[in-house]
This record gives sequence, structure tokens and C-alpha cells, in this order.
Amino acid sequence: MNKNKFLLLFVLCCALPLVLAKLVLEFGWFNAGSSSRGAWLTEEVYLLPDASKVPKHWRIVVVAEDCSQPCQQALHTVKQLYVGLGRKQTQVQPVYLGATSLADYPMFTQPKPLTSLTTLQQKIVLVDQRGLALLTYPLPEQAAEMADTAKAIRADLMKLMNYDRTSV
Repeated sequence: MNKNKFLLLFVLCCALPLVLAKLVLEFGWFNAGSSSRGAWLTEEVYLLPDASKVPKHWRIVVVAEDCSQPCQQALHTVKQLYVGLGRKQTQVQPVYLGATSLADYPMFTQPKPLTSLTTLQQKIVLVDQRGLALLTYPLPEQAAEMADTAKAIRADLMKLMNYDRTSV
């Protein structure tokens, strides 16, 4: 093999993957969406006080002023999610932000929110240790849709907890 042939093969081996990647992106053959299932908030909303000194870094927040049937389903589902976390329960705190008092759900805390809740009403929100709201999930009207929402919350929460390096 002569010198020019080797150089040509070497350049092709280096340039071909780059050209293919460019074509995939240009023609839209690649799904550029995120892997999260919830809706990311577009602006920074500090919903809860800082919990950096507390071992429970992640908070699952149910935001509903009046706790009607969808809210009750959400509270029950978040309770099941919390219990289903097993040993990872030490990293998660369920929170309810609303006017109704919760006697049936002792694991929920009810702190005062730092900001107005008008944009987050009737949603389940994942909040980090600094109190920043990250992902939102709407409260489904039917109970059958709540299972899909619970799976989405669990998948996103597990991903966030696995990538969290603040407790290390």
C-alpha cells in the first residue's frame, strides 16, 4: 500500500463518521428531544426553602389549592411512589402545597411556599434541594391516567437521584 492510499483511507475513516452525523442531524433522522417525561420549567421558580443541610434532597410536591378528586389521587399516588422507593426514601420528601390539611398522609409536609403558586396549580412538581422547581406533571382527571403519570415521575426521579452528586 502506497503512502497516498493510506492517507486517503485514514482521512475517510476520520471524516466519514462526522459527515454521517451531520447528515443525520440535517435531515432530522435523529430525535433531538429530551429523555425526561415531565415538562421542564422555562424560568427559575424557587418554590420551597433550601434543604441543602437535610438528607432529603429531592421533594415531590403536589400543588392544589382545593384537594378535589384528582388531588386525592395524586396524594395517594405520591404516597405509593414514596413507599415504593425503598431505601432511597431517605433522599425524598413528599410535600403538599395547598389549603387542605392532610390527616391521612402523615409523611407529607406542608411548608409555606416561597412564591405564588398560580402557574403551578393542579400539578405535581419535582423540586431539588435548593428549592428550585424542575419538572412538572399535570394532575390527570381519570384514575387510569394516574398510573402513567406515576411511572413518568418515578423514571425522572430515579434518573435525577442517580445523577445527583450533592450528597457525595
